[in-house]
Amino acid sequence: MHVPEEIRADAAALIDHHALGRWKPNDADRRVAGALFRFLETGLPLTGEQIRSALTHPEPADPVDERLVRLLHGTAALLDDAPEADGPAGRDAVDHVCLLLDALALSRPAESSDR
Repeated sequence: MHVPEEIRADAAALIDHHALGRWKPNDADRRVAGALFRFLETGLPLTGEQIRSALTHPEPADPVDERLVRLLHGTAALLDDAPEADGPAGRDAVDHVCLLLDALALSRPAESSDR
């Protein structure tokens, strides 16, 4: 999946689920989001390579949520396709993923106690 509309919809759904407490990110989710959030704070654009790098650190006891992994892999593929990523739908999708990363990176560890 690297169709911008699907990425945007999936990111928006995860943002909503997190905000409503239906999805509680675990430590691995927050670590991946935090690594990408720190990169975003540099002001440089997010790249597919940055996402893949953040996902390469395995967390066997506390794996990254499957939906988040799927979303981030799709986002990496979208970012690898520069013409599609630079279009309005691609930018909107990446913006939504960045909003999700912000929310996860800034979420409190106590929120992750139950899945």
